[in-house]
Amino acid sequence: MKQSYINNNLFPPAILFAATLATAPAIAQQQANTGEKVHEYVDQMPVFAGGMGAMMQFIGSKVTYSNTQPEGVVVLSFIVDKDGTIDSARVIKSLAPALDAASVNAVKAMDGKWTPGVQDGKQVPVRFTLPVKFGQPKPDGNAPETMPEYKGGAAAFKTFMKKNARYPRKGTKNGAVLVSFVINEDGSLSDYRIKSRVEPALYQEALRLAKLTEGNWLPAMKDGQKVKVQYTMPVYF
Repeated sequence: MKQSYINNNLFPPAILFAATLATAPAIAQQQANTGEKVHEYVDQMPVFAGGMGAMMQFIGSKVTYSNTQPEGVVVLSFIVDKDGTIDSARVIKSLAPALDAASVNAVKAMDGKWTPGVQDGKQVPVRFTLPVKFGQPKPDGNAPETMPEYKGGAAAFKTFMKKNARYPRKGTKNGAVLVSFVINEDGSLSDYRIKSRVEPALYQEALRLAKLTEGNWLPAMKDGQKVKVQYTMPVYF
């Protein structure tokens, strides 16, 4: 029997951005039950008990997968509330009804296992996004030993998104846009592609943000050499 695992292929280092930075334009969102603002970026992001590795193991232990089910990715959205509980868990990219439901249930099972996020010294609700891939990981001898990294790491990327992300005036929907591009050996970017479309205003904004990161990437490394890698950057509206 195969198991679910956090995707390290479709979103190479983007799992870090998706799961810990919630790369969405800084638009005001509110919880339906309390009316309290849900944050996308905070001074201290929520942390699962034991860290990211523990969260990956927890999700994998809660979701079973058989050879008869499709391979692919479920992308989940949820809120880590200010008391560490889980709220508003939902699927934003579906794979199959049974796997969608199992993934949501696994996220809900993380309820109470989080240290909440902090903004301005206060605990606040924070939205997370999490891709989970189903299927058997295939060893890739050509995979780089070091994946590309945004210069300055997660903190610098967080600052970049705070400064530049915005919800377009012509936008009418919410959703995820996946922008694919190649990070070349010199850190330049090329071959931009939109892999998921919500509406033109949103994917145009996502593409603009991706292009703005030009010049801010450290390339992937393999056998001591810089190599080009295709990278997928999710932007959530």
